[in-house]
Amino acid sequence: MNVRKRFIKYLLLGFGMWIILLSITVPIFLEVVLPKLGLGSTRYEWMVLIIISLVTILCLFLFGWFFGSPLLLMMKWINQLAHEDFSIFNERQQMYTARGKLKMRYRLYQEVFGQLLNMRIQLEKANIERAQIETAKRDWIAGISHDLFTPLTYIKGYSTLLLNPEYNWSREEQRQFIQEIDDKSTHMEQLVQDLKLATRFDASEKTPIHSSRENIVKVVQRILADVSNDLRAQHHQFELKTDKDDIPITFDDNLLKRALQNIYMNSILHNKSAVNIVTTIRKEKQHVAISIKDDGIGMTEETKKNIFNRYYRGTKTSQSSEGTGLGMAIVKQLIEAHDGAIRVDSNRGKGTAFIIKLPIK
Repeated sequence: MNVRKRFIKYLLLGFGMWIILLSITVPIFLEVVLPKLGLGSTRYEWMVLIIISLVTILCLFLFGWFFGSPLLLMMKWINQLAHEDFSIFNERQQMYTARGKLKMRYRLYQEVFGQLLNMRIQLEKANIERAQIETAKRDWIAGISHDLFTPLTYIKGYSTLLLNPEYNWSREEQRQFIQEIDDKSTHMEQLVQDLKLATRFDASEKTPIHSSRENIVKVVQRILADVSNDLRAQHHQFELKTDKDDIPITFDDNLLKRALQNIYMNSILHNKSAVNIVTTIRKEKQHVAISIKDDGIGMTEETKKNIFNRYYRGTKTSQSSEGTGLGMAIVKQLIEAHDGAIRVDSNRGKGTAFIIKLPIK
């Protein structure tokens, strides 16, 4: 029974009680009270109107208390929530009988009280999550400052060595210094690109997609060739499995390459020991499924839960993370920009698998 039906029911009951009270009060006044006072009932009909008015006022007062007191309680509760006080409502106990059931006047609004209780739980949960995000964001800012400062230190150091007039560096040494400066500059460029993408997503800007129809198998092969040639991946083994050599789908080559590279580098950087990284491409009815699985150290439950959350780094600020902590969050948003989906399966000590589904059309 909803609030409106219950309100009509209680209103009709109240109206009936008013009629019954009048039918009892008026005859008693006319037949008992007036004769005892030595007054004739025929001369004092105007007093009947007074009795009816008094009974009506009393009933209206009771009606106002019955229907209004729960509303006042709700207003106090809402005011408490508005001030971010999520503790149990102090006056909530007066709503219940000794047996733990709602009193009749509060039963009228039981759905509303249930919604307020649910809102309190949701607001408290949101407040906790907001505090966690703020903490993670502060840690992320400290971490990104550290990550930007590290390559900048290398660039400054090597450029100072090259410009030092007291040393005559050989061409080979100069080439090594310049190569280091170039590598660290590329790293900083990637960090800045991550920040740029994050700013765009924060502003809810739609990622521009420049799609073309290409063979996803060939694209993944090129990405694997680039990743496997990275010095950090020299100890790892890469394998590609596919049921077809030609699977054309529509996607943005640059953005999808960025997403897949981030996944591969995530497997490489978080597994110091040699691991096998197996990529499987399978064509389904409406989607292409891409699985990137390694047999490395896996993830903790906390990491798996937060892997796609922005600002979650999974490493301490003092540790080298080789990234902004935005990598996997950006991967998820880039995949979703292609109307696709991504999930992760991982167990500690048993490896990690990223499963991507992209629409064929």
